[in-house]
Amino acid sequence: MRRQPKALAGGIKDPCPAITDRVKSLSFGELTQRDKVSLDIFWLKDESLEDSENLPSPDILARDITENLESALEQFGGIYEDLRET
Repeated sequence: MRRQPKALAGGIKDPCPAITDRVKSLSFGELTQRDKVSLDIFWLKDESLEDSENLPSPDILARDITENLESALEQFGGIYEDLRET
């Protein structure tokens, strides 16, 4: 027999209840009470930042970001139009 998905925050149904049933969320206090807990994330590094001398100029970065955002907005506009037609 197939179980109905649990409702998550906002009434959204959990698409993968089998996974969320196996995962237990812990509070900060529960985490810090565990043996060998470390919340240091110094080892997380963005490798692209190591070569920052070779970054394009700010105006080129700004142009690229703008083009990417405009493209995304155009795609969302298409999705919106498709949804309005249905």
